[in-house]
Amino acid sequence: MSRCLRILQLMSATTNVAVPQNRLWLRNLHEPLVEMGHDVVLLPAEEGRRARAEHDARERERFSEAMLARFRREHAKRPFDLFFAYLMDGMIDPAAIDEIRSAGVPTCNFSCNNVHQFDLVDGLSPHFDFNLHSERDVGDKFRRIDANPLWFPMAANPRYYHPMALPRTIDASFVGQCYARRPWYVLRVLTEGIDLQVYGPGWLRPPPRRMVGRPARAARRAMALVRIGVERDPTSRHLRTAAMANEDLRTRLESEYRAHLHEPVADDEMVSLYSRSSMSLGFLEVFDQHDPSARVVQHVHLREFEAPMCGACYVTNYSEELAEFFEPDLEVVMWRNEHELVEKVKFYLTHPAQAQGIRDAGLRRALDCHTYERRFTDLFRRLGLLSGGVG
Repeated sequence: MSRCLRILQLMSATTNVAVPQNRLWLRNLHEPLVEMGHDVVLLPAEEGRRARAEHDARERERFSEAMLARFRREHAKRPFDLFFAYLMDGMIDPAAIDEIRSAGVPTCNFSCNNVHQFDLVDGLSPHFDFNLHSERDVGDKFRRIDANPLWFPMAANPRYYHPMALPRTIDASFVGQCYARRPWYVLRVLTEGIDLQVYGPGWLRPPPRRMVGRPARAARRAMALVRIGVERDPTSRHLRTAAMANEDLRTRLESEYRAHLHEPVADDEMVSLYSRSSMSLGFLEVFDQHDPSARVVQHVHLREFEAPMCGACYVTNYSEELAEFFEPDLEVVMWRNEHELVEKVKFYLTHPAQAQGIRDAGLRRALDCHTYERRFTDLFRRLGLLSGGVG
């Protein structure tokens, strides 16, 4: 029989500080635990996040001590069954994690983006009992540093992500940051005459002033070309060339399709966009270490579960990992190259009945299999905290 667990949770509410009023981690990783009836003591991690951003050791020490003081008080009242954190290197002193472990409380740290940014957690990870990684194939990275990995896939909270009765006024939309190959795919779709509306950090930059901005941009480009010409190191030359190609692409996108690019939207508007759009796009590709000269890798985001749960006709890259969660082209539309992306978007825009079939099937699968209530129940059983666990 399931029981009420007492959980100390340390995490930030936001997935991205550049998005206004963003509380997606709170809605996905905290609220489901409360809704399941667990006794959750939530400690915000924003001060630790600031300490990391500012490389402020004193702020990190204050944050660590405040967390430990609260842990000691609360643990004395009623012992915790679990410590669930979402922390990165530089946010907290590792000794604070060690003290919680020494008190006999199992410790978990959740992390994502390990495919291309494992350096964000490689220092803290050995101090936790379990390292919950959202991407399937990164376990060996943890094992190589003597850290214990446990796959904890992304999901979504259906109390927040759900279809809305809104008219579909947009052909296609994408909500997310501007990085990696995303500008290229966006440009490719727009040049096909598809009404793609894009929202998120980095898509819009201040327009150049007529008499100053354009000459200045041209001068910067000329200087960059000179630096590439005199650069002797092949790796550095590759990096400079890749950065220039990316800048040229961004400049073209902004100059020709600026009306399709928008600032970040709040959480509620993002949810409504899934219902207002005939197609909702996703892009799994990232540059390793966000380096435009590095290899392209894939990783699954929250979006891959949020969109189907909102009843979207969701279109994204094919990946073996994502195909474990959704049937390709039955529950989520998946593409393998830019040409297939364009053709599939065009097909479903002109075949609304088939698009609705994707929406209905994806929604059913998301609700049946990919809620955070199911993820947490499975996790607690695997940790031996609920009946049916493996210990």
